Amino acid sequence: MANYSVSKHTAVTVGSSSTAINTGNSTRRYLLLVNDSDEVIYVNLGGTAALNTGLRINPNGGSYEMTAALGNVYQGVINAISSSGNKVLLVTEGV
Repeated sequence: MANYSVSKHTAVTVGSSSTAINTGNSTRRYLLLVNDSDEVIYVNLGGTAALNTGLRINPNGGSYEMTAALGNVYQGVINAISSSGNKVLLVTEGV
């Protein structure tokens, strides 16, 4: 059993300019980002998202997972961008 409880699932529409997908959360222990679109989405942890930089999440189900067990949980604001805009990123956060 995981050491967190899922607190929310959201679908965020990512624009062609930097879009906040998640606010800072000092109790975050888990985060899963899944690209539910047909275009690459780039994610920036803590800064303005820009194309071709940061975390690349491939289209059609590409994902990035942060867990306390892996030691890669970022607790600050997360931003994303896509080249044409109006692309969906699924966000699951656990605390």
